[in-house]
Amino acid sequence: MGAVAAGTEVARRTASASRRQLAVLLTAKTISDVGYALDFICLSVFVWEHSRSALHTGLVSVALYAGAIAGGRLGHRYGDRWDRRRVMIGADLARALTLLLLAALPTGAQNWWLYPAVMVIGTGRSVFEATLSAATPVLAGPLTSSVNSALAGLRGVAFMVGMGLAAVVVPLAGYRWVFGLDAASYALSATVLLALRLRMREADGRTAAARDRSGAWPLLVSAGLAGLVALRGLDAFGSSSQHVGLPLLGTELRPDEPAVVSGAVWGSWAAGLLLAGFVLRPLARRLVERAPAPVYCVATMVMSLGFIGVFWLDGWWPRLLAAAVAGLGDALSEITYKQSLQQLPDERRGRAFGLSQITVNAGFMSGLLVTSLVLQPSWVAPWVLLLHGVPLLVAGWMAVGATRALRSSRALRPSRPVA
Repeated sequence: MGAVAAGTEVARRTASASRRQLAVLLTAKTISDVGYALDFICLSVFVWEHSRSALHTGLVSVALYAGAIAGGRLGHRYGDRWDRRRVMIGADLARALTLLLLAALPTGAQNWWLYPAVMVIGTGRSVFEATLSAATPVLAGPLTSSVNSALAGLRGVAFMVGMGLAAVVVPLAGYRWVFGLDAASYALSATVLLALRLRMREADGRTAAARDRSGAWPLLVSAGLAGLVALRGLDAFGSSSQHVGLPLLGTELRPDEPAVVSGAVWGSWAAGLLLAGFVLRPLARRLVERAPAPVYCVATMVMSLGFIGVFWLDGWWPRLLAAAVAGLGDALSEITYKQSLQQLPDERRGRAFGLSQITVNAGFMSGLLVTSLVLQPSWVAPWVLLLHGVPLLVAGWMAVGATRALRSSRALRPSRPVA
């Protein structure tokens, strides 16, 4: 009995230490996400202030998502076999060194180095996020759904802090300090990963992955997840509309300070992420666990309706409320989407999340290109309705189908014999 009690105590302490290390990792990732939020705001503004060219400014987003697609391709090809911890450290260090160089270069050299730097940032984020998503079930075990929720909520916190800092740090210290702070946030994340010894892969995962040469798409089709990935890409295409449309809406509503509108909308959206991650998902835990696919589809519809409301409703508060609703839907759809893909075996998750990164970022980049070429200020609201209306209808159709399939599978389950 004494040996059993001692073994139980050791297991309890080990689990407690693992949870503490996981909390440290999530904290470090949140700080690096603050750095990414600074990048998100400051890189485009930096290019605009130095070039006054809409084309050059738009190319920043193209470079970011092109890098993300490249990162997805790496994950799709090698994600099931590489050392997850080392790859995540490498992704952090690559972003840190790239931004340090951007901060140190003279102004003329900054202008040409910025686009390769943005590509590296996109590639690093894509590799890091896909690898962490694939490793989360191993890192968290039975707490996987809670960690997914925490990641969504902490992303909201990071975006609120990062976007707020962008408005303060740039006027006070300038872009070089911003790039230096961004680099420091990634260096901190890499240092934490170096210090922690978290298990990120099942013991036989890499060996099984080396034997399994099948592609990711047939795997997703056989698991019934291909439709969710396709919807994610379609939704990314539609989401490009508000990224281009918000500056135009800001010019219409506040011609003297158009950036205030974008900042307020994205801040409300980030608040929705936070609320969904820490409040809504825990309340809906049982529903999410029983029916992740229908919940994902409904959450996608909520997100689309929220962004449509930002452009179609009148008045500040209705628009900001709609942005918060969009954030709620965005976070809940992300949580349930990850949870669905994380049901795959460990030796196959890397390629699935890599393909997901390719699909989502390709959808977003193509949507940005089409929207930038086609959109006129006079029909921003109809364009947002069109691009979000398509995934809204597809998600509704998929939600009905997923609910029917779920009911059918439950009806076919054998009932328990009566004792």
